Amino acid sequence: MSNNNNDDDDDKIIKFPVGREREQFIKRKNREEKSILKETEKQHKERKKLEEEYRQQYKKEQAARARLQGKMALNHTTGKQSFINWDKIPLFTRSIIAIFILIQTTMSFLIDDAMRLYIISHYGFVPAYYSGTISWSWSAIIAPFTTMIIHGGWIHVLVNSIMMVAMGVLFERQFGAKRTLIFFLLCGMAGNLIYFILNPGLTTPVIGASGAISGLFGAAVMMMNSGTMATRYGAPNKGALHFILLWISIIVVFGMLSADTAWQSHLGGFLGGVGLFQLWRTGKIRF
Repeated sequence: MSNNNNDDDDDKIIKFPVGREREQFIKRKNREEKSILKETEKQHKERKKLEEEYRQQYKKEQAARARLQGKMALNHTTGKQSFINWDKIPLFTRSIIAIFILIQTTMSFLIDDAMRLYIISHYGFVPAYYSGTISWSWSAIIAPFTTMIIHGGWIHVLVNSIMMVAMGVLFERQFGAKRTLIFFLLCGMAGNLIYFILNPGLTTPVIGASGAISGLFGAAVMMMNSGTMATRYGAPNKGALHFILLWISIIVVFGMLSADTAWQSHLGGFLGGVGLFQLWRTGKIRF
């Protein structure tokens, strides 16, 4: 009888780890507490950072709204209405259009024909430099970028500026100036790449921002597609694919009918925009 009571008492005893086991238990507990504290601090910092970003964005929106209201009040007082409201055009889109106009003004009025030809032939995109068909020029290092801000005349500038406003504002309001700049340059490079692949030995320079702007249009197509309920696993729906194929056909057909149009750059930029946006949307790349 007494032995059974002793067994019951033993069951009620709480046994604590001793020696090495106790040390390991304490260390494990400390690690867990530090991990929890570290994660809490990380979440706190992320929350503070997000709050600061929202605060800065709110201040910018307030300042922009105040400028717009001041301008509207001035227009109401003077009875004048601006033809283009630059305040509503985001920073990068506004800046790149200003660069287009500045470069074209310089090309049209401030330099002679010989210098104009030199600039186009050295700072436009010439595939033959990269295939070795003609002797290398050091200007070819930056030509894939400078070609995007050089145009063939005021009509070319006007058309690209209008398209830049339409596509650039849509993209930049959604993703900001930095990402728009990166996307613009990458799509322009995609246009240059396809132009080079299809014309590796061509010595005639191609100029203009059409490839980059086509990429923004490709992104716009994907943006509209991403807002539909027909997407699955991040893939474009059939309607978007049909439109993409139709637009590719239009680019190729109209390009072949017009000898002055670098349709290969338009095609490369558009495909680049579609592909880059898809990779970005599905998290495979980050800007």
